[in-house]
Amino acid sequence: MSQSVPAQTFSDAATGTPAGTPIVNTAALRYDLGGTTGSTTSNTVSIIVAERLDVALVRDGQGAIVVTPRPLAVPFTLTNRDNGNESFVLAASVSPGAVALQALVIDADGDGLYDPAKDSAPVDGRTPQLSPGQSIKLLAIVVAPAGTAAANATLTVTARSTTGSGQTGSAYAGMGDGGGDAVVGRTGAIATVSVPLGTALAGPALFKSQSVRAADGSQNAVRDAVITYTLEARFSDAVTGARIVDPIPDGTVFVPGSLMLDGAALTDGADGDAGRFEAPGAQAGTTQRGGIAVALGQVAAASVHTVQFKTKIQ
Repeated sequence: MSQSVPAQTFSDAATGTPAGTPIVNTAALRYDLGGTTGSTTSNTVSIIVAERLDVALVRDGQGAIVVTPRPLAVPFTLTNRDNGNESFVLAASVSPGAVALQALVIDADGDGLYDPAKDSAPVDGRTPQLSPGQSIKLLAIVVAPAGTAAANATLTVTARSTTGSGQTGSAYAGMGDGGGDAVVGRTGAIATVSVPLGTALAGPALFKSQSVRAADGSQNAVRDAVITYTLEARFSDAVTGARIVDPIPDGTVFVPGSLMLDGAALTDGADGDAGRFEAPGAQAGTTQRGGIAVALGQVAAASVHTVQFKTKIQ
Protein backbone atom coordinates (compact mmCIF):
# COMPACT_ATOMS: atom_id res chain seq x y z
CA MET A 1 0.00 0.00 0.00
CA SER A 2 1.43 3.39 -0.98
CA GLN A 3 0.56 6.94 -0.09
CA SER A 4 0.80 9.99 -2.30
CA VAL A 5 1.79 13.45 -1.18
CA PRO A 6 -0.02 16.43 -2.72
CA ALA A 7 2.12 18.53 -5.03
CA GLN A 8 1.26 21.80 -3.30
CA THR A 9 3.17 20.71 -0.20
CA PHE A 10 6.58 21.31 -1.78
CA SER A 11 8.75 23.94 -0.13
CA ASP A 12 11.10 26.49 -1.67
CA ALA A 13 13.74 25.83 0.99
CA ALA A 14 17.28 25.49 -0.35
CA THR A 15 18.90 22.19 0.60
CA GLY A 16 22.28 22.38 -1.18
CA THR A 17 23.81 19.86 -3.56
CA PRO A 18 21.57 16.77 -3.77
CA ALA A 19 22.72 13.72 -1.83
CA GLY A 20 24.27 11.04 -4.04
CA THR A 21 25.74 13.55 -6.49
CA PRO A 22 29.23 12.41 -7.65
CA ILE A 23 31.88 15.11 -7.32
CA VAL A 24 34.48 14.21 -9.97
CA ASN A 25 37.75 16.06 -10.63
CA THR A 26 40.75 15.61 -12.95
CA ALA A 27 43.67 18.06 -13.10
CA ALA A 28 45.86 18.92 -16.10
CA LEU A 29 49.58 19.67 -16.33
CA ARG A 30 50.94 21.63 -19.29
CA TYR A 31 54.66 22.13 -19.89
CA ASP A 32 57.35 23.09 -22.41
CA LEU A 33 60.20 20.62 -22.99
CA GLY A 34 62.90 21.12 -25.62
CA GLY A 35 60.76 23.59 -27.49
CA THR A 36 57.79 21.27 -27.51
CA THR A 37 54.61 21.90 -25.57
CA GLY A 38 53.23 18.87 -23.82
CA SER A 39 50.49 18.01 -21.38
CA THR A 40 49.36 15.25 -19.10
CA THR A 41 46.47 14.65 -16.77
CA SER A 42 46.25 13.46 -13.22
CA ASN A 43 44.33 10.51 -12.03
CA THR A 44 40.62 11.20 -11.50
CA VAL A 45 39.29 11.45 -7.96
CA SER A 46 35.64 11.34 -7.02
CA ILE A 47 33.44 11.45 -3.97
CA ILE A 48 29.68 11.03 -3.44
CA VAL A 49 27.87 13.85 -1.63
CA ALA A 50 26.66 12.49 1.70
CA GLU A 51 23.00 12.62 2.68
CA ARG A 52 22.43 15.10 5.51
CA LEU A 53 19.67 13.86 7.83
CA ASP A 54 17.59 16.79 9.09
CA VAL A 55 13.91 17.34 9.88
CA ALA A 56 11.63 20.13 11.05
CA LEU A 57 8.27 19.66 12.79
CA VAL A 58 6.13 22.63 13.83
CA ARG A 59 2.63 23.04 15.13
CA ASP A 60 0.28 25.13 12.99
CA GLY A 61 -1.09 27.54 15.59
CA GLN A 62 -0.24 28.33 19.20
CA GLY A 63 -1.66 28.36 22.69
CA ALA A 64 -3.47 25.71 24.70
CA ILE A 65 -6.29 23.69 23.12
CA VAL A 66 -9.56 22.87 24.85
CA VAL A 67 -10.67 19.33 23.96
CA THR A 68 -14.33 18.24 24.08
CA PRO A 69 -16.16 14.93 23.42
CA ARG A 70 -16.20 15.90 19.74
CA PRO A 71 -12.99 14.82 17.94
CA LEU A 72 -10.61 17.72 17.32
CA ALA A 73 -7.78 17.90 14.75
CA VAL A 74 -4.49 19.48 15.85
CA PRO A 75 -2.44 20.39 12.73
CA PHE A 76 1.33 20.11 12.24
CA THR A 77 3.76 20.65 9.36
CA LEU A 78 6.67 18.25 8.80
CA THR A 79 9.50 19.31 6.47
CA ASN A 80 12.35 17.24 5.07
CA ARG A 81 15.39 19.45 5.74
CA ASP A 82 17.56 16.73 4.21
CA ASN A 83 19.43 17.16 0.92
CA GLY A 84 18.19 13.72 -0.11
CA ASN A 85 14.99 11.71 -0.31
CA GLU A 86 13.88 10.56 3.13
CA SER A 87 10.88 9.15 4.97
CA PHE A 88 10.14 9.78 8.62
CA VAL A 89 8.91 7.61 11.49
CA LEU A 90 6.03 9.28 13.34
CA ALA A 91 4.86 8.84 16.92
CA ALA A 92 2.25 10.60 19.06
CA SER A 93 1.02 10.28 22.63
CA VAL A 94 -1.05 12.12 25.24
CA SER A 95 -0.10 12.24 28.92
CA PRO A 96 -1.76 11.98 31.37
CA GLY A 97 -4.80 10.10 30.14
CA ALA A 98 -7.53 12.71 30.53
CA VAL A 99 -7.59 13.14 26.74
CA ALA A 100 -7.56 10.28 24.22
CA LEU A 101 -5.48 10.26 21.04
CA GLN A 102 -7.62 8.72 18.31
CA ALA A 103 -5.14 8.88 15.43
CA LEU A 104 -2.18 10.61 13.82
CA VAL A 105 -2.87 10.99 10.10
CA ILE A 106 -1.48 12.62 6.97
CA ASP A 107 -3.66 15.54 5.89
CA ALA A 108 -4.04 14.58 2.24
CA ASP A 109 -5.26 17.95 0.96
CA GLY A 110 -3.50 20.08 3.57
CA ASP A 111 -6.70 21.92 4.59
CA GLY A 112 -6.27 21.32 8.34
CA LEU A 113 -9.60 19.48 8.54
CA TYR A 114 -9.95 15.77 9.27
CA ASP A 115 -11.68 13.76 6.55
CA PRO A 116 -11.58 10.00 7.35
CA ALA A 117 -12.24 9.22 3.68
CA LYS A 118 -9.00 10.93 2.59
CA ASP A 119 -6.75 11.38 5.64
CA SER A 120 -5.15 8.09 6.68
CA ALA A 121 -2.52 6.95 9.15
CA PRO A 122 0.98 6.56 7.66
CA VAL A 123 1.75 3.02 6.50
CA ASP A 124 3.91 1.23 9.10
CA GLY A 125 4.09 4.50 11.01
CA ARG A 126 6.22 6.12 8.31
CA THR A 127 5.59 8.97 5.92
CA PRO A 128 6.11 8.47 2.19
CA GLN A 129 9.55 9.49 0.93
CA LEU A 130 9.84 13.26 0.80
CA SER A 131 12.18 15.02 -1.60
CA PRO A 132 14.60 17.70 -0.33
CA GLY A 133 12.67 20.64 1.14
CA GLN A 134 9.28 18.96 0.77
CA SER A 135 6.65 19.40 3.50
CA ILE A 136 3.50 17.51 4.41
CA LYS A 137 0.66 18.29 6.80
CA LEU A 138 -0.19 16.04 9.75
CA LEU A 139 -3.26 15.93 11.99
CA ALA A 140 -3.41 14.55 15.53
CA ILE A 141 -7.03 13.67 16.36
CA VAL A 142 -7.83 14.07 20.06
CA VAL A 143 -11.03 13.74 22.06
CA ALA A 144 -12.14 14.03 25.70
CA PRO A 145 -14.44 11.14 26.61
CA ALA A 146 -17.91 12.23 27.73
CA GLY A 147 -18.05 12.92 31.46
CA THR A 148 -14.33 13.68 31.75
CA ALA A 149 -13.59 16.10 34.59
CA ALA A 150 -11.67 19.29 33.90
CA ALA A 151 -8.00 18.35 33.56
CA ASN A 152 -4.79 19.26 31.75
CA ALA A 153 -2.75 17.03 29.44
CA THR A 154 0.05 17.28 26.88
CA LEU A 155 0.04 16.03 23.29
CA THR A 156 3.53 15.05 22.08
CA VAL A 157 4.31 14.39 18.40
CA THR A 158 7.73 13.19 17.20
CA ALA A 159 9.22 12.75 13.72
CA ARG A 160 12.51 10.87 13.19
CA SER A 161 14.48 10.18 10.01
CA THR A 162 13.99 6.56 8.97
CA THR A 163 17.65 6.15 8.02
CA GLY A 164 18.81 7.11 11.51
CA SER A 165 19.15 9.87 14.10
CA GLY A 166 21.41 10.83 16.98
CA GLN A 167 24.20 13.27 17.73
CA THR A 168 25.10 15.75 15.03
CA GLY A 169 27.82 14.25 12.83
CA SER A 170 26.88 10.61 13.48
CA ALA A 171 27.42 8.67 10.24
CA TYR A 172 25.58 5.75 8.64
CA ALA A 173 28.03 4.29 6.12
CA GLY A 174 26.61 3.58 2.67
CA MET A 175 23.02 4.35 3.72
CA GLY A 176 22.64 7.68 1.93
CA ASP A 177 21.21 8.36 -1.50
CA GLY A 178 23.34 7.04 -4.36
CA GLY A 179 25.27 4.70 -2.07
CA GLY A 180 27.02 7.50 -0.18
CA ASP A 181 27.05 7.94 3.56
CA ALA A 182 24.22 9.45 5.58
CA VAL A 183 25.27 11.97 8.23
CA VAL A 184 23.08 13.35 11.03
CA GLY A 185 22.61 17.11 10.68
CA ARG A 186 22.07 19.91 13.19
CA THR A 187 18.57 18.83 14.22
CA GLY A 188 19.75 15.36 15.27
CA ALA A 189 17.36 14.06 12.57
CA ILE A 190 14.56 14.10 15.14
CA ALA A 191 11.99 16.74 16.08
CA THR A 192 9.43 16.82 18.88
CA VAL A 193 6.53 19.20 19.49
CA SER A 194 4.47 19.36 22.69
CA VAL A 195 1.00 20.93 22.72
CA PRO A 196 -0.86 21.77 25.97
CA LEU A 197 -4.40 20.37 26.11
CA GLY A 198 -7.26 20.76 28.54
CA THR A 199 -10.76 19.39 28.87
CA ALA A 200 -13.78 21.69 29.21
CA LEU A 201 -12.72 24.59 31.39
CA ALA A 202 -14.34 24.97 34.81
CA GLY A 203 -12.70 28.03 36.28
CA PRO A 204 -9.04 29.01 35.72
CA ALA A 205 -6.69 26.54 34.05
CA LEU A 206 -2.91 26.54 33.62
CA PHE A 207 -1.19 24.84 30.69
CA LYS A 208 2.56 24.21 30.46
CA SER A 209 4.76 23.37 27.48
CA GLN A 210 8.50 23.32 26.84
CA SER A 211 11.00 23.49 23.98
CA VAL A 212 14.73 22.68 23.92
CA ARG A 213 17.50 24.31 21.91
CA ALA A 214 21.11 23.10 22.11
CA ALA A 215 24.15 25.16 21.13
CA ASP A 216 24.38 23.26 17.81
CA GLY A 217 20.81 24.25 16.94
CA SER A 218 19.35 20.80 17.64
CA GLN A 219 16.60 19.86 20.10
CA ASN A 220 18.89 17.51 22.01
CA ALA A 221 18.66 17.84 25.81
CA VAL A 222 22.42 18.00 26.39
CA ARG A 223 24.57 20.03 28.76
CA ASP A 224 24.20 23.81 28.23
CA ALA A 225 21.03 23.32 26.16
CA VAL A 226 18.37 25.93 26.97
CA ILE A 227 14.83 24.90 27.92
CA THR A 228 12.09 27.47 27.28
CA TYR A 229 9.02 26.95 29.48
CA THR A 230 5.68 28.47 28.47
CA LEU A 231 2.85 28.77 30.98
CA GLU A 232 -0.56 29.78 29.65
CA ALA A 233 -3.19 30.79 32.22
CA ARG A 234 -6.80 30.85 31.00
CA PHE A 235 -9.60 32.46 33.00
CA SER A 236 -13.27 31.86 32.17
CA ASP A 237 -14.39 34.11 35.04
CA ALA A 238 -13.00 37.27 36.61
CA VAL A 239 -10.67 36.56 39.56
CA THR A 240 -8.47 38.51 41.97
CA GLY A 241 -5.10 37.74 43.51
CA ALA A 242 -3.97 35.53 40.63
CA ARG A 243 -0.30 34.50 40.90
CA ILE A 244 1.77 31.99 38.90
CA VAL A 245 4.74 30.25 40.52
CA ASP A 246 7.05 27.65 39.05
CA PRO A 247 10.15 26.06 40.62
CA ILE A 248 13.37 25.84 38.63
CA PRO A 249 13.88 22.12 37.93
CA ASP A 250 16.82 20.35 39.57
CA GLY A 251 19.62 19.80 37.07
CA THR A 252 19.06 23.24 35.54
CA VAL A 253 19.73 26.88 36.41
CA PHE A 254 17.58 29.92 35.70
CA VAL A 255 18.65 32.06 32.73
CA PRO A 256 18.75 35.66 34.03
CA GLY A 257 16.61 38.12 32.12
CA SER A 258 14.47 35.44 30.48
CA LEU A 259 11.23 36.03 32.42
CA MET A 260 8.38 37.41 30.28
CA LEU A 261 4.66 38.15 30.69
CA ASP A 262 2.48 38.35 27.58
CA GLY A 263 5.56 38.96 25.44
CA ALA A 264 6.96 41.78 27.60
CA ALA A 265 10.23 41.35 29.53
CA LEU A 266 10.13 41.33 33.34
CA THR A 267 13.01 42.05 35.68
CA ASP A 268 14.31 39.30 37.95
CA GLY A 269 14.29 41.39 41.15
CA ALA A 270 11.48 42.28 43.54
CA ASP A 271 10.61 45.68 42.11
CA GLY A 272 7.72 47.46 40.44
CA ASP A 273 6.81 44.92 37.76
CA ALA A 274 4.78 41.74 38.10
CA GLY A 275 7.59 39.18 38.02
CA ARG A 276 10.55 38.06 40.02
CA PHE A 277 13.05 35.24 40.37
CA GLU A 278 12.87 33.98 43.95
CA ALA A 279 15.90 32.47 45.62
CA PRO A 280 15.72 28.97 47.14
CA GLY A 281 13.35 28.84 50.10
CA ALA A 282 11.68 32.15 49.29
CA GLN A 283 8.46 30.55 48.10
CA ALA A 284 6.66 27.38 49.09
CA GLY A 285 7.46 24.40 46.92
CA THR A 286 10.62 25.73 45.31
CA THR A 287 13.61 23.49 44.76
CA GLN A 288 17.23 24.18 45.62
CA ARG A 289 17.31 26.14 42.34
CA GLY A 290 14.66 28.66 43.42
CA GLY A 291 11.73 29.59 41.21
CA ILE A 292 9.86 32.28 39.33
CA ALA A 293 6.74 34.11 40.47
CA VAL A 294 4.44 36.36 38.43
CA ALA A 295 1.60 38.32 40.05
CA LEU A 296 -1.36 38.75 37.70
CA GLY A 297 -3.57 40.34 40.35
CA GLN A 298 -7.08 41.17 39.17
CA VAL A 299 -7.92 39.33 35.95
CA ALA A 300 -10.94 39.93 33.75
CA ALA A 301 -13.25 37.19 32.55
CA ALA A 302 -12.34 35.40 29.30
CA SER A 303 -8.67 36.40 29.70
CA VAL A 304 -5.48 34.60 28.72
CA HIS A 305 -2.01 35.44 30.11
CA THR A 306 1.26 33.80 29.05
CA VAL A 307 4.44 33.55 31.12
CA GLN A 308 7.77 32.39 29.70
CA PHE A 309 11.19 31.76 31.23
CA LYS A 310 14.32 29.80 30.41
CA THR A 311 16.65 27.43 32.21
CA LYS A 312 19.95 25.91 31.16
CA ILE A 313 20.82 22.25 31.62
CA GLN A 314 23.93 21.74 33.74
